[in-house]
Amino acid sequence: MAPYPSFTSAELYGKLAKMLKYVELQRLCDTTFFLFLISWPYTRHYLYNIIIYSAYFDAPVIFHRDNHNRPTYQLNPPKGGGTWQPGCDWNPAEGYYFTKEVHFAFIFLLAMLQAILLLWFAMIVRLAVRVIRGAHAEDDRSDDEDDDEEAKEDVDENAKVLSLSVSNGIGGISDNTSTQATSITAVNDTIAFANGIHQRKTEKGK
Repeated sequence: MAPYPSFTSAELYGKLAKMLKYVELQRLCDTTFFLFLISWPYTRHYLYNIIIYSAYFDAPVIFHRDNHNRPTYQLNPPKGGGTWQPGCDWNPAEGYYFTKEVHFAFIFLLAMLQAILLLWFAMIVRLAVRVIRGAHAEDDRSDDEDDDEEAKEDVDENAKVLSLSVSNGIGGISDNTSTQATSITAVNDTIAFANGIHQRKTEKGK
């Protein structure tokens, strides 16, 4: 739970900057973006790395301190033999699942998240350089939204072309009135002929 408060405090500025951009308040958007830029490395790299450090070194010590007086603590040896490290134990009946493998799995996931955050921070720094050079702040992580808008524009353009083609086709049909009248007459004759056959079959069945 510890990473969430540190992440949210920086994300507030990012969301606010995006909202200001949507309402076209560009100066406020750029100012809020710089607040976001300043808060990001402190909360998502400095504080978050402290959390990873504490999870790696402090968690086993705290678990050992809080559980070493339990009668069942480290009662059973680890799988494969050997001895438990401080804080480690596997006792599902009492809800204790902290082993060396579980510990490293959590550290690995936290480190992978830090790698993603570093990638995002590189995008943010690149965006900050563009703003300093006179461009406006646009979130590089929102490229999917721009792609969706471009795809929607393409669909709308294709719909206009299709509508124009259909309109031209209808106009061509309306110009050739004699052919249209002949086609309608043929259809009506076909329907009348089919109805006559159906009526004769009905009479014979009776």
